[in-house]
Amino acid sequence: MLPLKIRVINLGKIGKEYRTMVEEYERRISALARVRFLRSGEIPQDAILLDPQGEQLGNEEFYHLIKDNGTLGREITFVVGPPEGFEEETKKGKKLVSLSKLTMRHELAYLVLLEQIYRVLLRLKGTAYDK
Repeated sequence: MLPLKIRVINLGKIGKEYRTMVEEYERRISALARVRFLRSGEIPQDAILLDPQGEQLGNEEFYHLIKDNGTLGREITFVVGPPEGFEEETKKGKKLVSLSKLTMRHELAYLVLLEQIYRVLLRLKGTAYDK
């Protein structure tokens, strides 16, 4: 198991059409690193919020975001907001990351985040991932 600590807070419901894939990625990720998947909770000040107004990261930047925090022994927290998005007050002082310029359903954003975390963890482990 990789020495990373990751927390993923999902503040919305997962529809049945996404549930199977979400559960599969959560299972795969849990086999590689210490990850907590939460459906609610307090948002820490150093959390990374998924938000359409956030910075768009490429694969390398996302990889280093996770790797660098892991190297420092810090837990990295990603938060997927509710379908209506985060309130401005919640966003203040937080790092905002956008998965795309396109609008997508909350559940799809969560699934894309999980897939990207999984991709990074495989790379850190030294395992190839089909593109």
